Amino acid sequence: MKKLLTILLIAAMMLSTCTVFALTDASAETASVDISEYFSKRDLSGEWDENKAVYVDLNGQSGLDITEAGTYVLSGSMNGTVTVSAGDSDKVQLVLNGVDITAAYAAAICVENADKTFITLAEGSENRLTVSALDEAAEIDAAIFSRDDITLNGSGSLTIVSAGHGIVGKDDLKITGGTYNITAEGRGIDANDSVRIAGGDITVVSEKDAIRAKSDESDKGYLLITGGVFSLTVGGGADNGETHTDDMMRSFRGGWGQTVTADDGAASGKGLKASGKIIILDGDITMDAADDALHADGDLTVYGGTLRVRSGDDGLHAGSALTVNGGVIAVSQSYEGLEAAAVTINGGDITVTASDDGVNSSGGNDQSGYWRNDMFASDGSSITVNGGTLYINAQGDGIDSNGDLYVNGGAIVVSGPTNSGNGALDYNGSAVITGGTVIAAGAAGMAENFGSSSTQVTFMTSLNGSAGTIVVSDAAGNALLSGTVEKSFQCLVVSSPDLKVGETYTVSCGGSSVQVTPSAVVSGGGTGMGGFGGGWQNGGESYGQIPNDIGQTQWNDRGGHGWHR
Repeated sequence: MKKLLTILLIAAMMLSTCTVFALTDASAETASVDISEYFSKRDLSGEWDENKAVYVDLNGQSGLDITEAGTYVLSGSMNGTVTVSAGDSDKVQLVLNGVDITAAYAAAICVENADKTFITLAEGSENRLTVSALDEAAEIDAAIFSRDDITLNGSGSLTIVSAGHGIVGKDDLKITGGTYNITAEGRGIDANDSVRIAGGDITVVSEKDAIRAKSDESDKGYLLITGGVFSLTVGGGADNGETHTDDMMRSFRGGWGQTVTADDGAASGKGLKASGKIIILDGDITMDAADDALHADGDLTVYGGTLRVRSGDDGLHAGSALTVNGGVIAVSQSYEGLEAAAVTINGGDITVTASDDGVNSSGGNDQSGYWRNDMFASDGSSITVNGGTLYINAQGDGIDSNGDLYVNGGAIVVSGPTNSGNGALDYNGSAVITGGTVIAAGAAGMAENFGSSSTQVTFMTSLNGSAGTIVVSDAAGNALLSGTVEKSFQCLVVSSPDLKVGETYTVSCGGSSVQVTPSAVVSGGGTGMGGFGGGWQNGGESYGQIPNDIGQTQWNDRGGHGWHR
């Protein structure tokens, strides 16, 4: 399939100070990120002047204090701390060239004061920092601790084993090169203002968040990744996540039962976490997290790269907007796959496996399952698909918008729920399709079609099928679209630009098939509490009436379930 997103590197990162990622999307505004705003030449280079450097052998020392600007090449082993206490305008570069530093109740490297500190891993060097014990009340609680800006670069390797956190920066923290193996009882990498990663091979095994940026200032606390290879395991992985227990009517998003969400406090076990934004331009990222794999309190935007995700809670979660413009996202285990107040998919190849909803929109941070007086009312959230490919295998709702659902392009296949308390598609506001292809299979009890404002032919039909490939063919036997589902199903919602009103199509899966002749742009038997048949209105067309549980006759004015009071 043609990619909707192209990533253009205008100039080589290492050679220019005006490097720009131009991210152009066919259906969204062009977004540009000037890398020079986030990484300086020195951040990226990892070089030093050997003739001007000071060489320090740590063997036999109990500590090292650095008080002036300059480049210091360190080698050898010691029990103690390398402390940087330089001037406010001083830049200090620590070149690790085969060091093994162990500290107890202190950091192995502690930057108390400097304008900026660079920790450079010398080519071919192997380095190790260990914090063997930690005073939990102590503020300095990491193997590398810096009160000011810090950059880690170079091409050597660094192993960190910490009873506290791995690397902590109280301002901006950047990584542009090197190989890192971090094992931490706390967080792996943590910074106040921002975490910015342009390269490197980073492995983190941590009890708390693998990589976190947090700030009380609205323009800070962000996480930016433009490249690198990541392997992040948090809190023992997804299999160690919190057990989610919901009542039968969980899918109504209120009224019956509330979802218990994972603690976002000190025990948070997320992969990538930010109090502000998360922006991913590129990178090869593998995550296995007990909590959310990616969690932004603000916006989360993916332009490219590869994300392989196992999560004990949400795969990708944003408190505001979650936007996918490109890249490959594979959520192989999650409670809910993608969740935000506004989910927009403009491109990319996405696969989601979820024990509850595949893609969910709700009115804010961790609002899945929150209580509302009117369980069927829109909460103002939205899910919009403009392009890309989206495959969902969900035990709950496949696509669940507590507000509106818009499909304007792309290719969607939903292997939806087998229980009638959920549907392949679910929405509380409007559902409009104007383009793209959709095959959404699931149980019949709560199934919904798109609404009457749709401009592309869509139909719902009953078909008892098993796991396999669903094929929609025209009267001549030509296959128009197909999609593979992993579970049995009772009904289907199908939409494609190739479908026309009045023409007959055969929908088949294995040995089962049914013929459908759409009579309108939106057609097919409506469903709700009780499956196909009378009593529900589909796509704005009335199919009869049923009494609700308080004895009143009420109507559904859109393609699915719900009563109107």
